[in-house]
This record gives sequence, C-alpha cells and structure tokens, in this order.
Amino acid sequence: MVAVIFAVQVMVACSSTAPKETRQWQPTTITDLKSVAGKWQGLLVRNPRNREDDWVTFSIGETGAYEFVSYRMIGVFSGKGKLVLTDGKLSAKSDKGGQMTLQLYADSGSSERMLRAEAKDGEGFHYWADLKRESQTLSPRRASDP
Repeated sequence: MVAVIFAVQVMVACSSTAPKETRQWQPTTITDLKSVAGKWQGLLVRNPRNREDDWVTFSIGETGAYEFVSYRMIGVFSGKGKLVLTDGKLSAKSDKGGQMTLQLYADSGSSERMLRAEAKDGEGFHYWADLKRESQTLSPRRASDP
C-alpha cells in the first residue's frame, strides 16, 4: 500500500514539473574561419554504436588548422588537419580516405551556437558530434578528477 501511494506521488510530481526548454537550432552560414575559431566540445557518437559515446574536444585555429582529441578507455582517438570553407560549411579530407563536414547552427531563442560535425573514416565508420564552445559546456568529470 505504501508503495502504491509513493508511486502515485512520484507520477504527480513528475507530471507537474515544467517542461524542459527545447532549442530551435537553425543552420547558419559560416562567413569566415575566425567566427568559429576556438575550442568546441561534445559527445562523439560512432555508427555502428559503441557501448559508450566519447567526449571530444575540437580546436579550430583562425587559419583553418584543426585538431581533435577524445580520450577513451581503449586509448586516444585524435587527428589534425586543415579545414576549408566552402558554401558556408567547413570540410576536410584526410590522407587515409576520411572526410568531415561541419555545419554551424544557432538557437533562435538565444545567442547559443553549435557546430554539427559529421565524418566518415577510411574504414567506413561514421561519426557525428554536436559541439558547443568550451565555455558553454561542462566536460564530464572522471572519478580521478579533483
């Protein structure tokens, strides 16, 4: 009986909470490399999926030089190269057959921006990440972090 009353209270409490804000992401043209230069972070997802997604840091220089790094349980996944701005999007190709595209998005209700990265490596794996500026994200803390 106590469990039933508790369950009803939980359902009422959950239904009365305010709905979560939803972002209205709209594709935005990248006009120059300086406008997206800096550190971006987010979850890196691979298809086919792994058990866990990985946190990635993606750095873009004002000249288009980029570097990314993701620390995983099995080791470091990283890369670097040069981005090219074409038709309002960034793209890069690797010497191992990989390719990547980055599209900038802006939230119409705030000044928040996001870079959506989509990539395919030379082995045929697909990756994507919704990246936010480092100051807009909180990286996941590991148990060993202070």
